[in-house]
Amino acid sequence: MAKIDKRFQILLSEEEQILLKNEATRRGISQGELIRLALKNEIIQKSELLRRKAIQNLTEILS
Repeated sequence: MAKIDKRFQILLSEEEQILLKNEATRRGISQGELIRLALKNEIIQKSELLRRKAIQNLTEILS
C-alpha cells in the first residue's frame, strides 16, 4: 500500500456526506479509504477504456 502523506480537503453536500458515511460503514472501511478507492477506480477505468479504444483503432488501421 502506498504511503499516505498528503492532505486534501473537499466540500461535500449533506447528501454526499450521508452516502459516503453509509457506504464506508457498510464496507467496514474509513470514509477516506472509500474516497481513495473511488478515485483509483475512476482513473483506472477511464485509462483502461482509453487503452481498449486505442487498441481497437490500431487493429482497424492494421487490418
